[in-house]
Amino acid sequence: MKASVCIEMLFKDLPFLERIRKAAEVGYDAIEFWNWENKDLVAIKKVTEQVGIDILIFQANKSGSLVNPEHRKAFIKGVQESLAKAKEIGVKQLFLLTDELGTDRSVLSQFPNLNPEHKYQSVVDGLKVLVKMAEEAGVTLNLEVLNSKVDHKGYWLDHIDVGFELIRKLAHPNLRILFDCYHVQIMDGNLIPRITENIDLIGHIHVADTPGRHEPGTGEINFANIYKALRRVGYTRYVGMEFEPTGDSTTIAKNALLMLKS
Repeated sequence: MKASVCIEMLFKDLPFLERIRKAAEVGYDAIEFWNWENKDLVAIKKVTEQVGIDILIFQANKSGSLVNPEHRKAFIKGVQESLAKAKEIGVKQLFLLTDELGTDRSVLSQFPNLNPEHKYQSVVDGLKVLVKMAEEAGVTLNLEVLNSKVDHKGYWLDHIDVGFELIRKLAHPNLRILFDCYHVQIMDGNLIPRITENIDLIGHIHVADTPGRHEPGTGEINFANIYKALRRVGYTRYVGMEFEPTGDSTTIAKNALLMLKS
């Protein structure tokens, strides 16, 4: 397994570009981040090439919601722009949210006027368009499940089994699940069976413990056993560290990497 680190959450005491250098220094194979519109992608690419680290993934959707048919055109346009940027800098994966989040990562609108069936169908219809665009760009979209109990109230895709159902329904190689252990543990639990029984549907894995969304070992999730299970089923893709460290980022990032690699 390879390891990536989200530099939105770790090394925050450093300027953004310096976080890339720190990630490489610690030993990570790749970096990841959230929105790209407020970042200098050319500069990011230049630094990653200098230090020999990859850009793994960033957010695909920019505005609008996939659950509202009236928002779909704007939503798809934003993803199209992101796919173009990914292709431009050689990034092969993007993550996709079903809803638009504000700067505090809360859901901007829950559309109570739409019934559940209409929301579900809107998501399916939107994904059908997006997977074709992703295929043309040579990029895999990773649909992320977020928890709606603690961090993202009103987020539509809040249960992992619905996410897996969507991936199976679309049955397209350029669409996978981003399995975030923190979010799934809060909403559904049974992490190891859910991972191992659906490993062919998972494109990326995020690591953070619960409660608190801190580093492995601070909460209830046994990441050592999760990593053993991933090796057992032959998972060779990335595991991304996306947590809020409780202390010094560098030390904690090193320890998290050591746990994954050991």
